[in-house]
Parts: sequence; C-alpha cells; structure tokens
Amino acid sequence: MTLQRTLSEQTRREIDDSIIDPSGALPRWRKAYYEASEGPLTPISIDQLSQETSDFDVVHFGDYHTLRESQKGPLRVIESWLQSGKKVVLATEAFHVDSQPLLDRWRRKEIDDEQLLKESNWDHRWGFPWKNYSLQLEFCRDAGLPVIALNSEPTIVGDSFNAREKIAAMRILEVLEQFPDATLAVIFGDLHVAPEHLPEKISLLAKRTGIEPPRQTTVFQNLDRVYWELARTGLEQSVAAVGIGEDRYCMINTTPMVKHQSYLNWQLNEEELEESRGVHNLPSISSTIMSDQVWMMIETICGYLDIPTKGLDGFTVHTGRNLDLLDRLRNTHSLGPEQMELVNSQLAREESCYLPDAQVIVLGNLSIRHAAEEASHHINSVKCNETNSSSDPLQHFYEIAIREAIGYIGTKIIDHKRACMDVKELETLLGELNSPSLDPLLKATRQTVRDSLLHIENEQTWLEGNGKIPTPTPLPLRDEDVRSGTAHLIGYRLGEKIYKCLVAGMVKRSEVRKLFETTLRDPADASQSTWLNWAKRCYEAGPSSSSSSNSSRG
Repeated sequence: MTLQRTLSEQTRREIDDSIIDPSGALPRWRKAYYEASEGPLTPISIDQLSQETSDFDVVHFGDYHTLRESQKGPLRVIESWLQSGKKVVLATEAFHVDSQPLLDRWRRKEIDDEQLLKESNWDHRWGFPWKNYSLQLEFCRDAGLPVIALNSEPTIVGDSFNAREKIAAMRILEVLEQFPDATLAVIFGDLHVAPEHLPEKISLLAKRTGIEPPRQTTVFQNLDRVYWELARTGLEQSVAAVGIGEDRYCMINTTPMVKHQSYLNWQLNEEELEESRGVHNLPSISSTIMSDQVWMMIETICGYLDIPTKGLDGFTVHTGRNLDLLDRLRNTHSLGPEQMELVNSQLAREESCYLPDAQVIVLGNLSIRHAAEEASHHINSVKCNETNSSSDPLQHFYEIAIREAIGYIGTKIIDHKRACMDVKELETLLGELNSPSLDPLLKATRQTVRDSLLHIENEQTWLEGNGKIPTPTPLPLRDEDVRSGTAHLIGYRLGEKIYKCLVAGMVKRSEVRKLFETTLRDPADASQSTWLNWAKRCYEAGPSSSSSSNSSRG
C-alpha cells in the first residue's frame, strides 16, 4: 500500500505539473472539491446507492475523463433506476450545447460515429477517448434515453470553470422543465460536481428565476482519500460505494494509481486494458478479465507469425491494482527473493515484467503496450523453453536486448503506432540531462543514453565495414540498472528495424517466427551471435528504421 500510494502521489504531481492554468483558479476549485468530499464514510452497495439517489431531481456524477471505469460507473446506477421504472435523462459535458442537433441525429441513427465526431469537432473540443463516451451514448440510445449536451465554447464564454458552469446550469434547468418527471443524470468533470460549484449555481439560478430549486445530490467517483481509508481496513476490494455524510456519495471502481495512470497513458496516446466486462460487471481483482485480454494478444501475435498456441495458456496475470499483490505472488507462486526484488523494482518504476519460471505476467500499468510486450516475452520463453539467464555478462546483456526486441515486435503487431527513440531524440535527451545536479535516477538515465549512443555508433561503423565487432561499454563498470536500460533501449531499436523490414517484405514472417523460438543458450555466444546476425540482416535489407544517419554521431 505504501508503494502504490507513493507512486499515485508522484503520478498526480506529474499530471499537475503538465496542466496549464492561466487564471490560477485551479487550486481554489480543488480545495472546495476536497472539502466537499470530507465526512464519515458508510459502505453501501451499488443497489443501495441507486435506491438512495433515485428520488433526486438531479444526480451529479463526477467524471475522470481518461478513465473508462469512470464512464461506466454512472451507467450501473442508471440501469438500476430504469429497472425500478424511473425515467432518466443523461446530460453530458462531453458535447457542446451547439452540438445538440448532431446528438439527436446520431440517436435517431441518421448519422454514424464518424460524422458525429467530425461535425462536433470532438478531437479539438473534447479529445478524450471516444470509446469511453460512446459506451455511454450507445447505452442511452439502446435504452431510449435523451442525451443532452452541456458544454460551452471557451472562445465565447471564456475558458473558465465559472462561465462554463453557468451555461450548464441554465441548460440543466431547461431540461428539468422539459422532462419534469425524469431524473437528470449529469456527468461532469469531478471538480465541477462539488456542491458549491455546479449544483449551487443551479440552485441560485433557479431562485433568481422564481423556480423551485431542484433536489440534487453528488456521486463522486474514485476519491483518493476514500480508497486509502477503505484500504487501511482491508475493505478496498469488497466495497463498491460509500455514503459521505448525509447527502453525498462516492463510487469506488478502481485504484488511485490506475486512475492517474489513465491520464498519462492518454497523454501518450496509449490504449488501456479493460477492468470490467461491459457495463454490468464491476471490476474484480480476482477475475480473469486481464488474462482473457492478454490471451487475445497472444493469439493475435501467434496468428500473425504462424506460431502454434499450444502450451501457451499456462500463464497468470497480476496487476498493481491489488494491494495484496506481493503476498499473493510470494505465497501462490513460491517466488524467491530475487524474483520478488524484480517485481518490487518494476512496480516502483510503474513498469511490468514477466517471470518465466512461474509463467507470471505482472502489469504495473494497464497500458496495452505493456501487456503486449509481456505477452510476447511469455511466447518467447515457452517456445524456447529457457528460464535461467546466461552467467556471462556480455551474453546476458545481449540476451536482454534480444528479448526486448522480441517484446517490441509483439507490441508493434498489436499497436503499430508504437515508436522508439531515434538517435536525434536520444541526443536531445542527453543534452537535457547535461546538469551536474541530477538526482540518482536521472544520472542513471544519462549514462544509459550515453552508452546506447556509443553502441549505436560502433555498431553502425561495424555494419559499414569500418570497424570491429561492437561491444558494450565495459559491463563491470556499470550499475545493473544502466546495463539493463541500455539493453532495453537498443533492443527496442532492433525490434523497430525488424518490424519495419517485416512489413516492407524485406524479412519473412518465418524468419521472425524463428527468432521467437531461437535458443540463446547454445552455443555459448548464442545471444551476441543472434544479435549481430539480425543487425546485419536489417542493415542489408534496406535503410534502417530510426536510422542513425540523421545524427552527427554516425
């Protein structure tokens, strides 16, 4: 719990640093939001939550825009309302008010998703994952529910929370008048749903216009402090919702770590694994949902390379969202100290790993790229039937590099948009790290980049016939993290080259399949020989991807 909480805070600070707040109002709004979420907690079920909120005129659901479970959560409550005979209208921040005619046409199936997104200018005006919000829209269309747009254009009302909330409040009162016997489910950014923000504006506007203020309540989602308070008593896995005080609620459907990571993954344009099936099932740490998705990746990679899948179904998947993860791994799979140290170190970096002895995939991040890479390592390990690593430092270095090249190729098969750093980007990064006062992690990163650039330069010289076989910087002089980081970096670059040669028809799929099944134990120099053969194969096949020719370093 300490590890996950530390990482969650680090990730949240990283997000905060990336947010532009020209008005300086964000801290004040956050303060009100956090104060509104304070109060004694009473664990309740989703059914209880649905029952207790069903008599309100307006129920505000806090939305974390990059988290798919946050978009699913309100639908579970709405579905329960519908089953009890309630009429429901959904109002969403995801669309601007002037896009209402488009939403209506989409609901009538007069236009498709593509036309709706294009004409509403989704990417520019909203830009969060469409598949998350399309889930809400399709649910409403299937159930025959009206969908109301609430957002407003910053160029007209000003890019401020206050102005946008006033427009939304006006629209909400109009909708309540239009649908007087319905419950209005408002899905708006989590900071906006604090009672003194959007709900208060609705009440004040109603009083000023002589209307009886609607009965309102707020349902927060995935409040950090609620999760950690539940975790301290071991209830984080069993409690789906809580009452806060007498008039507010919070649904818990993921961890703070997963919530914050979803934002970073969105920034990096990385898709994520699902935490639950459809709308109906709550996320379950003990479920097979992750394993099913990883198995689909294994089947896809194997199908692409014509690798038989027999014997590849013996893996298990664990994620960092389980606070009992380390105990489970230690007890269930009898992992030794060295393996546990690897898991700990990878989780501390928000990274993933594969443990070949136990066929265990540990995902520190729900990114599909992480999962695809570990799925590829699993295929490689089982097909080679190798578990222990080489004891020779040089061969071990190249073994890591080749395994990473294989993992990278598998990821490219699943997500062809993945890219690795080219030489110019590495040199830029090295320049950014040229400071005498770096912390230990950044110093290690700087050394990794230096060693990688040197290896790339020496290898290019050798490939052009002007030098000796390249060897890494003397391995004993480097920290293990630096050696491993360098092997990862050059491995990704080789994987990029192999994949590009593959899709260009310069390398056959059968050759890549053989690489996945190649033993790196026999003969003794198998790892280095395999590396050099593939480096030469890609060089001879055509211009190298991410070519070092764009750099003055050669």
